[in-house]
Amino acid sequence: MTTLLDVARKAGVSKSTVSNVVRGVEFVSSETRVRVELAIAATGYRPNEIARALRGRSTTAIGIVLPDLRNPFHAEMTVAAERAANRLGYALLAANTECDPELEEETGRALIARRVDGVIIGGISLGSHLPKLLLDHGIPVTLASLGDHKDPRLSIVDTDDRGGMDVIVRHLFDLGHRKMAFVSQSLQEHAGERRRLAFSQSLLQLGLRPARSRQGATAIVAHNDMHAIAVMDELERQGIRVPADLSIVGFDDIPLAAHRRIGLTTIRSDATAIGGRAVELIVKAAQSGNLQSTREVFATSLVVRSSTGRVMV
Repeated sequence: MTTLLDVARKAGVSKSTVSNVVRGVEFVSSETRVRVELAIAATGYRPNEIARALRGRSTTAIGIVLPDLRNPFHAEMTVAAERAANRLGYALLAANTECDPELEEETGRALIARRVDGVIIGGISLGSHLPKLLLDHGIPVTLASLGDHKDPRLSIVDTDDRGGMDVIVRHLFDLGHRKMAFVSQSLQEHAGERRRLAFSQSLLQLGLRPARSRQGATAIVAHNDMHAIAVMDELERQGIRVPADLSIVGFDDIPLAAHRRIGLTTIRSDATAIGGRAVELIVKAAQSGNLQSTREVFATSLVVRSSTGRVMV
C-alpha cells in the first residue's frame, strides 16, 4: 500500500508538506503543490479518510437511527438517505434500536465514539434522551418523521400526521363510521403515540371519542401499514371480512399496501423525500457548525383502496 512517505520521497518534500497538500492547506506554494499532486498521481496514493478525520474532527460519516429496519417505510428512508449522503461525499451508518431505551443510549454513545458528523433519527422510544445526548456532544441531529421535540438545536423533517389523521377520520365518518379504534404494535414509540393523539383529536372535532377496544369498533386505524396488514391477516383467520365487517386504514403507503390481495386504504408519506432532505440538513449543519432549529413538514395524502367501505346496516 502506498504511504504518505512514498509520496514525499517521490516529490522530494517532507511528509508534512504532502499532508498539507492533501488537507488543502493554503500556504503551500503552487509549484510545490503541483509537484506533490503529480507524485500522488504517479504513486496511486489514496488518503486514509478515517485517519485524517480522527486527527481532525470530521469523519464524513452520518448515522441514521431507526426503530425497525424491517419496516419498508424505514428501509426506503434509509436507502434515500444513503444515496443523498454518498452524493455529498458521506458514508451512512444505520442502527436498528427496536425502540429499546437502553439500546438507543448504547447506539448514541457508539456514534459519538465514531465521531460521526451528524445523526438522523427516524424513530425513538417515548421520553428518549438520545437527541439530547448527541446534541450535548456537539453532533447535529435531524428528526425524520417524528417531530414535536422542542430543543432549539434540532432540525426536523416531518410528516403532517395530524392532517393525515383528519383526512382518515373524515373519510371513515363519510362512510358512516362512528365507532373507530386506534391500534399500535407499541405505544412506547414516539411516532405511534403521536398518531394516537392526532387520531383522538380528529375524532373530537367531529364530536366523537375513540372506541375503547377494536371489538366494539366498525373501523380500525393502525399507526402504520405494517401493523394494519398484520391486523387484516388476523381478522381473516378469524373469519371477519374486510371491509364488510370491519374497515381498516394504515399510514405510510408502503409498496405492499397496493398489492391487489391487500388493497389497504392508507396515508401516503414520502419516505424518499424525507430521507434525502434529512441528509441535506445534517450536512449543512455539520459543515457550518450551526445547530439551528428548523422544521419542514411534508404533506400527506389519502389513498383509498378496498380495505374501507360503508358501515353495513
